[in-house]
Amino acid sequence: MKNARVFFTKDGACKYISHLDTNRVMLRAIGKSRLDIWHTEGFHQHAYITFALPLSLGFASTCESMDFRLLDDDADMSAIPDRLNACLPAGIRVISCAEPKYKPADIDSASYEAVIEPMDNDRISLKELYNKLDQFLEQSEIIVEKKTKKGKKQINLKEYIIDYSIDFSETVRLILRLPAGPTLNINPSLLIGAFADFCGVELHADMTRTAIYTKEGAQFE
Repeated sequence: MKNARVFFTKDGACKYISHLDTNRVMLRAIGKSRLDIWHTEGFHQHAYITFALPLSLGFASTCESMDFRLLDDDADMSAIPDRLNACLPAGIRVISCAEPKYKPADIDSASYEAVIEPMDNDRISLKELYNKLDQFLEQSEIIVEKKTKKGKKQINLKEYIIDYSIDFSETVRLILRLPAGPTLNINPSLLIGAFADFCGVELHADMTRTAIYTKEGAQFE
């Protein structure tokens, strides 16, 4: 058997498909494409696939990944994207397939792009929003309430921001890198919610996960 990892994008209406439903969509595509992959053993056998870092509902992504095992050691991985894409809905597209280089446990952080807009343009302009975002991120503390397995606790988000940049042209765009992975995961929606409270206005943010990194800072492959 040969391990395979496909990278795919998820956007449009498909960003509102839950992780569980994404799993089902991929299983159907694998079945329709007739990829010869390893199945679980036992009474209810099924194709076995895993996802390195499940995506939050409502987020788009350009860097999602799915792992499975090919039964044929000589299988042509370069043909797999086209075979799967022929069976996938618009909004999910496989962009590459190769043998995995890193394990999901190696994941340490992720980058996101947030396009932020006020729900009421009369209350705050985009220029004002940009200036307030700059002030907000320059604070020494950004205290938010985070849900954990043991309940809720307050954390200083500023301590977890690995890197960020702000761009303003036609929109206010925040590029953000935060911890992500099996041990610690910070959802960027926490930051957007805290920023909305800071501004005193309702905000809408289109969120896209753009990259996933290992502990060494390499892109997850």
